[in-house]
Amino acid sequence: IAKTQKPILIIDEIQTLEGLYINGEKELIKEFLNFCVRLTKELHLAHVLILSSNTIFIDRIYNDAKLKVTSDFYKIDHLSYEDTKEWLVGEGFKEDEITLIWDYLGGCIPYLYEVISHRKKIEDLKKYLDEKAFMAYAEIMHYLTDFEKNEDREIFRTIAKEIVQKGYFDTTNIDTHTKKIMSMWAQKEILFYDPLSVKVRGNNRLYEKGMEILLSKA
Repeated sequence: IAKTQKPILIIDEIQTLEGLYINGEKELIKEFLNFCVRLTKELHLAHVLILSSNTIFIDRIYNDAKLKVTSDFYKIDHLSYEDTKEWLVGEGFKEDEITLIWDYLGGCIPYLYEVISHRKKIEDLKKYLDEKAFMAYAEIMHYLTDFEKNEDREIFRTIAKEIVQKGYFDTTNIDTHTKKIMSMWAQKEILFYDPLSVKVRGNNRLYEKGMEILLSKA
């Protein structure tokens, strides 16, 4: 096929290869990525698209010396406010409803689709969204209790406070232990770490609303 057209290989959730070894020696993920580089940049036989929802893993990949000079990185983000509004207007939502939905859900496509799909069943939109935010808070609390040390729980609260106040947490000068705790929350997909901007946000707007509830009860 590659003689006439270049195939596109799509590898989703590649982080599942992490921690696996070939004959107990070579790390499978490194060998596979080296193969991808050879397939694309050296032999020019195919294009390879690699995806991952684990932002800490993405950071590791992004900082790999060989991949950094041979690959392009793209952040697949939520919808913008303009796109979200256009979609909701098309579905018949009013201006005040769209503002409320954006405040709670942002541009997260699955959540927006759920609101649209359940619209006829939702009697009170504010109550529906408050319940969604409380579920996000409950999930955060579930993970927060897993940390035995109060110091580790306070690190998350500090991160959450900065996200609520500024819209992001800057990781430029954080210490190793804080980065470790942050990584744990990113792996649980509560936090989203962007290696391009070195900033942390909620994985979606609903988790940020959950953080607001958490801080209000402190």
